[in-house]
Amino acid sequence: MCGLVLLLGLVSLLLAPRTISIHAQSQIADTIFLGEFLTLDRSHPTAEAMAVSGGRILALGSRSEMAALATKDTRLVNINGFALPGFADAHIHVAGVGEQLERLDLRGLTQAEILAKVAEAVRSSPSGSWILGGGWDEGFWHPSVFPTARELDAVSGDHPVSLSRIDGHSTWVNSKVLALAKITRDTPDPEGGLIGRNSAGEPTGMLVDHAQKLIYGVIPAATRADQERRIRVALRQFSIWGLTSVHDAGVGLDTISIYKDLLKRGELPVRIYAMASGEEAMTHYLANGAEPDLGSGMLAVRSFKLFLDGALGSRGAEMTDAYTDAPQEHGLELMKDADLERIVLAAHQKGFQVNTHAIGDRAVRRALDAFEKAGVTPSERFRIEHASLVTNDDLPRFAHLGVVASIQPVFVGEYSRWAEDRVGPARVHWVLRTLDFVKAGVPLAAGSDFPASDSGEPIATLHCLVTRQSAAGKPEGGWYSNQDVDVDQALRMMTAGPAYAAFQEKDLGTLSVGHYADFTVLSANPYRVARDSLRTMTIRMTVVAGRVTFNAAGH
Repeated sequence: MCGLVLLLGLVSLLLAPRTISIHAQSQIADTIFLGEFLTLDRSHPTAEAMAVSGGRILALGSRSEMAALATKDTRLVNINGFALPGFADAHIHVAGVGEQLERLDLRGLTQAEILAKVAEAVRSSPSGSWILGGGWDEGFWHPSVFPTARELDAVSGDHPVSLSRIDGHSTWVNSKVLALAKITRDTPDPEGGLIGRNSAGEPTGMLVDHAQKLIYGVIPAATRADQERRIRVALRQFSIWGLTSVHDAGVGLDTISIYKDLLKRGELPVRIYAMASGEEAMTHYLANGAEPDLGSGMLAVRSFKLFLDGALGSRGAEMTDAYTDAPQEHGLELMKDADLERIVLAAHQKGFQVNTHAIGDRAVRRALDAFEKAGVTPSERFRIEHASLVTNDDLPRFAHLGVVASIQPVFVGEYSRWAEDRVGPARVHWVLRTLDFVKAGVPLAAGSDFPASDSGEPIATLHCLVTRQSAAGKPEGGWYSNQDVDVDQALRMMTAGPAYAAFQEKDLGTLSVGHYADFTVLSANPYRVARDSLRTMTIRMTVVAGRVTFNAAGH
């Protein structure tokens, strides 16, 4: 069978136009990887060895068959573990990850622990300097209520303190920041934003969605050098996590420029599918056209990111009916229908994909309505990012329009802590309905939204998909476990799913002849690991285009 796979692979290599240009001169491997391969290609699901030439898979088969493609100059690499197609994250914030790694990490902490951490930072920082952090979630607190500036004031002294919530859609600041930003009881709520206020109308120190922009002018601005450093730090972390490609969910021209510089210098260790965001970036690309394949698939810019609403945890997700735990609130509309429809139509006409952030059921419906009105077809693969609350009526519309549901399985941790409080028992079954998407025939791509989630590690994503538990293994029986999927379905959402969502299925998503030699090596075979033990697996090696970007044995 392996011989037949090799023969068919070599024939396809000779016939495929996109592969001939790479391998026409030689059928000799520059690298042969030896180990156990789980290809996720149903035509040949396993292999003992992989031959690579020019960054692409030349052949897969037995060790003896691959040896025939070697010369004395061929490099042999032994794999200690189980290799799968490279893990991809369909929704992550690259510079944000790097920034978070430089700031106070407040994930999973009680309010008292956070205040102690701020006090410690104050003691070790120069007088008056900014204290920045993020990742807090009031779902870990008792009572589970939003914090106030007064609580930060007690430990912050003369330091301005700004701490973003885990979802990135709200920020907790102290009174020093409110004063610097001139936010008072007379400051109106900006469109698409909410200033938290007490019963007397005074600002509480909570800024939701567009209200966060009120402090942008007083927080020290990051330089280009800062941004590049953070991006480098994040990309290195991704390799350690086993990621070979990521979809950066909303970047401007400055960040895209940094990616291009890194690519030019050969310093991109992870493939980047960048979603252009903001008026400047979208105007530029509508005028100049997409960049779908830069540097042998290392960088692509062919999609736009739009924000329709906020986040569920901050009660900014746009709901048709009011929040159960805040009957006066329906969330926030961050983009009007007229603007949404204008951008969707312009992108559609110019061949750009549109990826809309939509969490609440009303925002999801507005996105689907706009896609339908513009005449979007399945071949264009428009996406809804998050799609956290989807009604029974809207579920089949995804499949009908071919809209990709770009989901974040690790949200099960956050949602299990407070979603039922937010939306009540009648709507909670609309939340993170993964298996329902599968049964409806909706294309799915899994990501993490890190740092706006509990974890960015793909091992955590796999665990959350299969167990419906948080990255930390809570709750014990899983949260609405009737929405879990099996290991095979989960792995495909993390490999083939993102590849399809980025129009890259001819190059990525399976270990197949002609595809890029991108793979992730796990410490165990996930198909043979007990469900509850999936999160104990580790990353042994990460390979992009045949180049080892991380090796646990050699760090």
